[in-house]
Amino acid sequence: MFMAVMHRTVTGSAGPDRLWKVLVDCEAFPGFMEGVNEVTITGRDGDRRTAAWVVELKGSEMEWEQEDVLDHDRRRWEFRQTDGDLGEYEGYWQVVGSTDGDGAALELKVEFDVGLPMVADMIHPAVARALEGYQQGIVDRSA
Repeated sequence: MFMAVMHRTVTGSAGPDRLWKVLVDCEAFPGFMEGVNEVTITGRDGDRRTAAWVVELKGSEMEWEQEDVLDHDRRRWEFRQTDGDLGEYEGYWQVVGSTDGDGAALELKVEFDVGLPMVADMIHPAVARALEGYQQGIVDRSA
């Protein structure tokens, strides 16, 4: 396995509550994120939920199911793939309020592996770019 790590923080003008609200409404992502075709919440149990994702990457659809743990007080969303096309996929989203009270930042850390060593060098950067686009889309949408 060849794990890739993407860790990036983007600051936006929205406050932390607004940014968190946009972030956790993942079923709305296909409406404003290019390449995210479908997100369906498949189960809820308190602060845990399961979701099915369908995204397009380099002309191919990738599907997976993930388990999410939402910590609303800390504005942190931890996730990990439980089944699907990726070899490994887990990480977290973290909303961080600005120290000067103006805006908030969205941190994303993801460890992933496509599970295909012969194409990892080509696919991993594409996955990282897609994740960066999703992150920027959330920040832009919350503005």
